[in-house]
Amino acid sequence: MRKWCLVGCIWILFISIILGCGNTRKNLTRVDYKQNRTNGTYSDIVMLTDKKKLEKIERIFSKIKWEENVAVKRTRKEDIKATLFYVEEKNMPERLYEYEIWFHNDINKAVLIGDNGEQSYAMLNKELSKELQKLLNYEK
Repeated sequence: MRKWCLVGCIWILFISIILGCGNTRKNLTRVDYKQNRTNGTYSDIVMLTDKKKLEKIERIFSKIKWEENVAVKRTRKEDIKATLFYVEEKNMPERLYEYEIWFHNDINKAVLIGDNGEQSYAMLNKELSKELQKLLNYEK
């Protein structure tokens, strides 16, 4: 009986160590964004800190399939410039990721370009585009 208790304690300790060390998940803490107005100026920066909205944005960005090192031809200025703030490690400063977002209402899709060392390109499907547009309060 004593032997089984010892084995059980060792397993619990081992699993606790594995789960504790393996947690390198990014945590979205804030989104700052500004909208491009029709006259070419930007709106004031909006700071988004609502936990439910952040979770939805994090879910959207986790589904994106990025194409790396893509040269994208821009025919117009972006609709939104967004900065996502992530905590990647405890007791370390937040990491910032900047994105330019275009909403194409004619095809019901959003195009994102991220420039974090490498230029990345992605296109969201209709559902995710609409949801992101709603979360960022974008109306054209």
